[in-house]
Amino acid sequence: MANIYGPIFSLRLGSKLHVEVNSVDLAKVVVRDLDQTFANRRPTVTALAISYGGQNIVWSNKMYWHNLRKLLGSQFLSSRNLNECQRFRKYEVRKMVTEVYSKIGTTIGIKKIAFNTEVNVVTNMLWGLTKSGEEKDLSYTENEFRDIVFKIIELLGAPNISDFIPLLSRLDVQGKQRQMQKQRENLDRIFDSIIKRRIEAISKETEGAVEEDGKKDFLSMLLDPNEHQDATTSLNIDQIKALLILQEH
Repeated sequence: MANIYGPIFSLRLGSKLHVEVNSVDLAKVVVRDLDQTFANRRPTVTALAISYGGQNIVWSNKMYWHNLRKLLGSQFLSSRNLNECQRFRKYEVRKMVTEVYSKIGTTIGIKKIAFNTEVNVVTNMLWGLTKSGEEKDLSYTENEFRDIVFKIIELLGAPNISDFIPLLSRLDVQGKQRQMQKQRENLDRIFDSIIKRRIEAISKETEGAVEEDGKKDFLSMLLDPNEHQDATTSLNIDQIKALLILQEH
């Protein structure tokens, strides 16, 4: 359609007006120059379900989006934090190479290995490695977590008539909202366990909330009230879980 209508055009699907952008330059305008304006776009039904009603940086209102961007930029995505987390990336990549090397001559699932490596890197940055003397979190397995993430991605990309005809959203004709809510419940179980352990560690001021070199992981920064003297960067538990869901994807 871009060859016919150009790099930007609009179309109406059901009762919803959509704007399509098909060039790198225009994409930069949308996500960088006019990012605050386009942050107010209406999320899909499944996006609202997985983000606790639009409480993360991808699907949120303009003011909340601005605060989240400030928080992520200063904490999780800062150059300093990314450099400090380099050891996580090196460790997981080396572990992956060792695993692949040990299976020479056999059939291996590269997709599964690559995904597990990526998840391990991100989760280490989010809530840290298992510390010596700290019991490993058994609330989920890698396979279970991978299946949940894949299902969420599938539901987010699936066409849903409720998005095109909002009057039908309450009926959930295709069952997409119910399916996404089920996946959110699965993630809730995982995140609740991790957050509970981290809160206990912070309250006891033990090493469980801090990396071995004294650096806090992203979750500890979000949960520690001393890190958020500014009320605009203070988050409740649902908002924290919504952020964790975003970082996982």
